[in-house]
Amino acid sequence: MNGAQAMAARLVDHGVDVIFALPGEENLAFVEAVSDTDIELVVTRHEQHAAFMAAAHGRLTGRPGVCLATLGPGALNLFTGLAHAQLGGMPLIAITGQKPRTDNEEGSFQVVDIVAAAGPVTAWATSIDDPKNVASTVDEAFNRALAGRPGAVLIELPEDVASESAGTSLQPITTPTPAAAAPDAVAEAAGLINGAERPVVLAGSGATRPEVAAALTRFAEQTGIGVLAAQLGKGAISESHDLSMRSLGIHRPDYAHLAIEPADVVVTVGYQPVEHPPLAWNPEETKTIVHIAPWAAAIERGYQPAAQLTGDGAATLGALGEEIAPRDTARVAGIRATIEELLAAEDAGDGSPPSPLHVVRTVRDAMGPDDIVTLDNGAYKIWFARHYRTEAPNTLLLDNALATMGAGLGTAMAAARLHPDRKVVAVCGDGGFLMNVQALETANRMGLTMTVLVVRDDAYGFIEWHQDEQGRPNEGVYLGNPDLATLATAFGASAHVVDRDHPLSATLKTALGEPGVSLIDCPLDYAINEILSSDLYDRARKAYDER
Repeated sequence: MNGAQAMAARLVDHGVDVIFALPGEENLAFVEAVSDTDIELVVTRHEQHAAFMAAAHGRLTGRPGVCLATLGPGALNLFTGLAHAQLGGMPLIAITGQKPRTDNEEGSFQVVDIVAAAGPVTAWATSIDDPKNVASTVDEAFNRALAGRPGAVLIELPEDVASESAGTSLQPITTPTPAAAAPDAVAEAAGLINGAERPVVLAGSGATRPEVAAALTRFAEQTGIGVLAAQLGKGAISESHDLSMRSLGIHRPDYAHLAIEPADVVVTVGYQPVEHPPLAWNPEETKTIVHIAPWAAAIERGYQPAAQLTGDGAATLGALGEEIAPRDTARVAGIRATIEELLAAEDAGDGSPPSPLHVVRTVRDAMGPDDIVTLDNGAYKIWFARHYRTEAPNTLLLDNALATMGAGLGTAMAAARLHPDRKVVAVCGDGGFLMNVQALETANRMGLTMTVLVVRDDAYGFIEWHQDEQGRPNEGVYLGNPDLATLATAFGASAHVVDRDHPLSATLKTALGEPGVSLIDCPLDYAINEILSSDLYDRARKAYDER
């Protein structure tokens, strides 16, 4: 067994069934080894897209998604996807090639120190210098990708290491046993919560793991404490639940801040500050914070926990719930009702052309509670975060950590591959969509069924909006676009265009009923963003006081 075969075999041992890849000359031995296993090799048109798909796979399964690239430019093209996974808490393992350590006839051609370059965007990066170390390095990569807050790791496999003998001995795989936080820490946190007048739970990305989400719902029901979600925590508790106080959206006071601005104790579950700036919900730095997660808190201004419960999230919530005195839920009900009423009162317009709120409501009406919507990044994401009623974990997949453009399509493709029984819709702005439009061919080749809803404003709309808010001229934001329907058809997708005669609701229904990949070109009117520039929290506070 050579090094490449040992790596492929060890990936199989860890349950890997797919690798998202754009291979190169330095990966040939590994690609051959993978072909001798049951691992599916999904060949992409760009390495960045392979990393985005691997990140989404890890996010949805809880096990590291795997991507593959060659040396130099191929490996560097992975980096935005690695940072997306690392900041977003998504387990990912990247495998890259490299020139041989000896007898390198091409010298420095295409050689970049990828391990050093990957340091800032990964939890761990290493190069294998001995084929006998392949299996143990893969094992450590899985440990690092899953330890604490999940993230990205990178393994560099030089060409000669891949071809040399690795021996045949593979040790059994072991995994750490999750445990609840220490009893003393649980008791300390319970004292803080029991002494609070207005506690609230803030759910982050780590709360969307199914077992943690179920434990969080039980905790809320047991204690009567309401739950507010950060964007990456949407769906951790159903937003139809009486104890859900919906979700944070924009990084400024909004209706949902009615749940957290008056809070004296904030219990964060699976949260890190990168997901939503703490000073956006703790501007005076006066709130008592209880941090619950398998990882230590990343401490920064506005996020200096009084107690840290580091351990398995589900087990810790179960232990903590036993120590909390139940409280009356009337206050939570009043806050929830106020938020719901204000959201419902926002005018989405007549759909000619659609506003982002019209898009959100139309998509929500078309999707079941377990169907999946993925978002790229743009101003429309704020409207989905605020309004899209998320009923289950990982059914609205957005990124508010790195918040990169270009990831929405790959996220949807990974979701459609994993869940062919569900409707999957990717909502992408025209800017982000065209960064990876070539992936439509990959989706078609994979035989996926999914809908791509391109909300087109012919501009970088988020930047344009901020320019308007700051009284600046709209410079550097306007774009020209190809005929998106014709382009989609060239890649093998079905295509539709929203206009006065073909409203979004009917067009989306048609697209969702089609097999294969469907694209909808939907013009977008962002005039409604004026609402976001108003004092939404003041409006919410007054509405609540009048109840």
